[in-house]
Amino acid sequence: MNNALFFVIRFLLEIAGFLFMARFLLQACRADFYNPISQGIVKVTDPVLKPLRAVVPVFRNLDFASFVAAWIIASLMLYALAAIAGNFTGDFFNVIVSGLLHVLLRFLDIFWWCILIVIIASFLAPGNPHPVLGLLRQITDPILAPARRLLPPMGGLDFSPILVILLLGVLQQILPQLFSGLY
Repeated sequence: MNNALFFVIRFLLEIAGFLFMARFLLQACRADFYNPISQGIVKVTDPVLKPLRAVVPVFRNLDFASFVAAWIIASLMLYALAAIAGNFTGDFFNVIVSGLLHVLLRFLDIFWWCILIVIIASFLAPGNPHPVLGLLRQITDPILAPARRLLPPMGGLDFSPILVILLLGVLQQILPQLFSGLY
């Protein structure tokens, strides 16, 4: 029974956290607001974010209310999963720091998967105007642009995603070590 409950809680809270992280990324990357997927994410997350924005304001194009909502959900998920497993030590600071680490690692995962999907789509369906691919390109372009300046296209091939994926992997290894000193 605990395994099923563990799975359901993790699944539902990961999806909720993903929606808030997607909302944060879409605004941070200035993605097309009129894209149907952007509209869906906005409609789903607005009921939580509107009251939260009274406490956590928007700064330029960074919607910190979305980030805080994802952080709260990640912390609640880690707390609930530790309680179900019987591993909760009662230290809420650890839960909050672990929730922040979880959100940051999920952001890296999102970027990694977005880059991979854009790479595959560029080979299978170049120039495809699908709304999902458009959003993924808009999310990945800000982090690929500096790498593209470093590595110009060679023979029509763009090797900048390889450099960015390598850096994302390094960050995924370093972040837990940096956070381990906090708790």
